[in-house]
Amino acid sequence: MGNASEHLAPVSYLPWVKPGAEGNVPGRSRRRGRLAVIGDGSADETGSERDERIDRLVVSRLRRSALSIAEVRSVLTEHGLDETEVDEWIERYERLGYLDDARLAEQLVHVNGSRRGRGSGAILQELVRRGVDDSAARAAIEELDPAVERSNALDVAERRARQLVGLDRLTAERRLSAFLQRRGYPGDVVREAVAAALPIEGS
Repeated sequence: MGNASEHLAPVSYLPWVKPGAEGNVPGRSRRRGRLAVIGDGSADETGSERDERIDRLVVSRLRRSALSIAEVRSVLTEHGLDETEVDEWIERYERLGYLDDARLAEQLVHVNGSRRGRGSGAILQELVRRGVDDSAARAAIEELDPAVERSNALDVAERRARQLVGLDRLTAERRLSAFLQRRGYPGDVVREAVAAALPIEGS
């Protein structure tokens, strides 16, 4: 699974934004010559200069980490673009491969599951928090192998169980179960992991 930066062209701003050129910028036909007083731009900033600045900001963020469509939409809105303009920019970012919620959802499932030891419930919450498209989020969660989730849960449970040494079994089971539930694992997976991680007394 590739890093988001692998999909980014080595440019400071997107191809349709050219210094001094106003013809191909999203929404330019409606803003020719208009001054833009927004964000950290100056009062004499032209529409073209504004678009270049905003584009550099968005692309720099995309180079650092993948963003959802909703997150980029929020950035564009915060910088004064109207709804029609935002839609135009989003469409172009998607067409150029800069935005893909399905790909982002797959990345987040992998990172949060395999690397961070989170269960499907917690991963879904993270996808929702990031504003990932609902259908893309659920499709990615459905692709999570139940066997992999169980293996992740057991690894997490065994590490946590080492911190519970000295407690009676009921207390250890209760605390370990609560911990795994907070990590987003479903009930049946929690029960299996707890039983496997905590030794039976007297054995």
